[in-house]
Amino acid sequence: MAARTKLMAKRSSKYLEDALYKRLFREGSSPESVRRELDDFLKSRKRVFKWEVGVTIRKLRDRKRFRSALKLSETMARRGMNLTVSDQAICLDLVAKARGVASAEEYFINLPEPAKNHLTYGALLNCYCKELMPDKAEAVMEKMKELKFASSPMAYNSLMTLYTKTNQPEKVPSIIQGMKTNDVLPDCYTYNVWMRALAAINDISGVERVIEEMKRDGRVTADWTTYSNLASIFVNAGMFQKAEEALKELEKINIDDDIGAYQFLITLHGRTGNLVEESPLGEKLGAAEQESLDDGYDFILGIDGLGKKDEEKKWIERKGRKKEERRMDREKGGEREGREWMKKGEEKKEGRKRRKRRRN
Repeated sequence: MAARTKLMAKRSSKYLEDALYKRLFREGSSPESVRRELDDFLKSRKRVFKWEVGVTIRKLRDRKRFRSALKLSETMARRGMNLTVSDQAICLDLVAKARGVASAEEYFINLPEPAKNHLTYGALLNCYCKELMPDKAEAVMEKMKELKFASSPMAYNSLMTLYTKTNQPEKVPSIIQGMKTNDVLPDCYTYNVWMRALAAINDISGVERVIEEMKRDGRVTADWTTYSNLASIFVNAGMFQKAEEALKELEKINIDDDIGAYQFLITLHGRTGNLVEESPLGEKLGAAEQESLDDGYDFILGIDGLGKKDEEKKWIERKGRKKEERRMDREKGGEREGREWMKKGEEKKEGRKRRKRRRN
């Protein structure tokens, strides 16, 4: 960070006054404003530091502005900016998202041989997996194994996700076995997708073994996805006690004011029939002060399926009161502003009359 600050201090008139990413997002992140600012920068021929380009491309990708990110990457490359292999892997991904897989394949083919490493192969594999193209994905995976490029869980995770999305969850256990054979350590995502695949083939005992293996692993910490998947799997299997245990673990994870997370928890609690556990969560959901009754919809779904009409009625009434209170507060605020505006108007009117009398 100190180095970057130093670089920023050395900007000459040949460079943008501000960092590129600040320039692009100074008017917000709407597609129109971003495109306008990017076009203005590219037309200006002003210089920027390479790290700024990297940060800007990452921010554009995070906002799904793939075409703008690709345009920036390609323009800077034409201007002589040196692309690392990591940059080329990112560019391949952008080409796939902005122009399609065929263009990404062409980009990969035209890369110099030294650039065809685990990063660019992995990016190509991910493109095939995202587009649900199992034959091509499997061919790339075999090539990566042959070249010793499949040494991290990322490639295996992509392939397993592809199998779950194409209704082939039975293939996932063999991928896991391949990881173990090749000494590739699983990460949290690996365990999560493995667990979902076993649930899809109704191997609930296998799901429990995965959780136990994850705990024995010691390197990986279960996340929100782990326990929410586990709770949902147990609920669907009618194993409500185990679902409650998973939900208790889930509630330990800090979700702050994530309204969707609370709603999901409440829904699952409702499906287990445990309304006692729902109440504090319902209060937390109400405390988030959302604007619409729809915000409690998942809560209602959770309790309505159990025939808890009284609880549903109380929930709707409570949310309705809160909404009405907020509406009245806004109206009172509007009335106050109106009175103040009228008072100022009267004062101005009286002032004009006084000035007119003095002139006469």
